[in-house]
Amino acid sequence: MKRTISKNSLSSVLVTGGSGMVGSSVEFGMKPDHKEFNILDMSKMRSWVRRHHPSAILHLAAFADMEGCERNPAKAYELNVLGTYNLARVAKEFGVRLVYMSTCAVFDGKKKTPYTVNDVPAPLNVYGRTKSLGECAVLDIVPDSLVVRTGWLFGKGPGSEKKFINFCIRKLREGGEVRATNDRFGSPTYIPDLLEAIGALIRGKRRGVVHVVNKGTTSYFEVAQKIREYGGLQGKITAISGKTVEKALVKRGVMEGLITSVPMRSWQRALKDYVSYKLSKESGLQS
Repeated sequence: MKRTISKNSLSSVLVTGGSGMVGSSVEFGMKPDHKEFNILDMSKMRSWVRRHHPSAILHLAAFADMEGCERNPAKAYELNVLGTYNLARVAKEFGVRLVYMSTCAVFDGKKKTPYTVNDVPAPLNVYGRTKSLGECAVLDIVPDSLVVRTGWLFGKGPGSEKKFINFCIRKLREGGEVRATNDRFGSPTYIPDLLEAIGALIRGKRRGVVHVVNKGTTSYFEVAQKIREYGGLQGKITAISGKTVEKALVKRGVMEGLITSVPMRSWQRALKDYVSYKLSKESGLQS
C-alpha cells in the first residue's frame, strides 16, 4: 500500500547519509546512522522500514569523493550502484517513494550551454558513471521515483571546508592568492536553497528527473571575484586555464552547469548571503 506524505510535515521522511555535507543540513525527517540502516544490508533496511513506516526516502548516502572513486572504483560501484539498487528494491517492496540525489557529473561537459533534463548522460569519470547507474536503478525499479541532479554545492557541513567556495573565502580573508579556472563552468548551489526545493518536491507529485541548482552559470574565477566583492576582501585572484589541471586524477568536462527545473534564486544572491554568514561567524558575531 502506497503511503502518503503530509502537506505540512516532512517528519516521516527517511534520510540516508544524514551525517554528510548535504544530509547534516537537512532539518526534517529521520536520520538513522549506518549501523541502523545500511544500504548494503537488505535485511536491516527491511526491518527498519517495517518498524518506522517512512512516507518517503531521500537518498543522500553516497561515496562522493571523486578522487576516491577513481582510486577505489570497486567501493564506488558498491555504494553508489549496488547500495542504490538495494534501496530501490526496498522502496518498491514497501510502496515508499524514493528521491535520489544525483549530480552534474553524469554529463561529459562537452556541451556549449548548460544541460537540461532532456540531455543524455555520458559521464567521464567513475563517480559520474556510478551516479548515472544509480539513476537508472531508481527510475527503473520505483515507478514514482524522483532523481534530483545538482552540482557545485556550497554551505556548511562535513567536508565543506575543502570545497572551492569555503577555501576561497578563507584564502582571500587571509590576504592570500586564489588561482581559479576561467574556462570551466557550473551552477553554484547553496545547500539550504537545494533542500528547501527538495522539501517542496517531496511534498508534491513530481516524478522522473529534475535539475535543482541556483539560477545561472559561471566560472570558478568569477565566483572568486564575487566572494572578494561581497566580503570586502583584499586577496589576489589569478585566472588559470582548465588545461593546467587536465592531468588531474578526475577527468571533468568544460560545462557542468545545469538549467534548473524549479524556481530558484540566482547563484549570486545565494553566494552573497553565504559569504556574509561565513564571515560574520568567523568574526565571532554568530554562534
